[in-house]
Amino acid sequence: MAGPPAAGAALVVLGDSVAEGRDDPAPAGGWLGWAGRLARRLGVPPGDVLNVSDAGATIEDVVRDQLPAVRAARPRLAVLGCGMNDALNGFEPAAAGARLDEVHRWARDAGAGLLAIPVPRPPLLERSPISQFRKKRVLQRIALFNAELERAAGDFGMAFPARETVTKIADPAMWSADGIHLSPAGHDYVAEVIAHLAAELLGERAT
Repeated sequence: MAGPPAAGAALVVLGDSVAEGRDDPAPAGGWLGWAGRLARRLGVPPGDVLNVSDAGATIEDVVRDQLPAVRAARPRLAVLGCGMNDALNGFEPAAAGARLDEVHRWARDAGAGLLAIPVPRPPLLERSPISQFRKKRVLQRIALFNAELERAAGDFGMAFPARETVTKIADPAMWSADGIHLSPAGHDYVAEVIAHLAAELLGERAT
């Protein structure tokens, strides 16, 4: 996770290892990911992108560890990519919803648009020798988390991509060999899908 951001950041990214950009190496080192690719599409310089995402993060971790690192920031756009770890490990919907409200409230109070990314169905579920019952439970949790994401976005007037716009994410080429992280093609696809919504949010908050 990056250190405390400067107050003038245009784009703040919160979330887990997928939001961090895992498995999409940047030419200069580190990870590029959909966040870096999105910044390129939006014309946001790398120095104005502050990605405080961290591997293994749940929505609880985002609020406890990542929000304090960006409290002083006044971004025009924030993107939240989180929920896979919650779905895999289990969560309480009401508690997750309350934490999502905290993230959305921070963005609103900071004058930023917040774009939340839906949790996809990872190929790992098909490859792993887990029981059908556990697989069903994970899929139920993904649906529940996405429902809370959509609800929070609606409550705070923020953006949430329609699920039919991200159908291509089911293509195996969109995923790394581990079946849980996106491939470079997957990161590029996510950036492409959310770029229009992100540009609208940035435009609404142009200085």
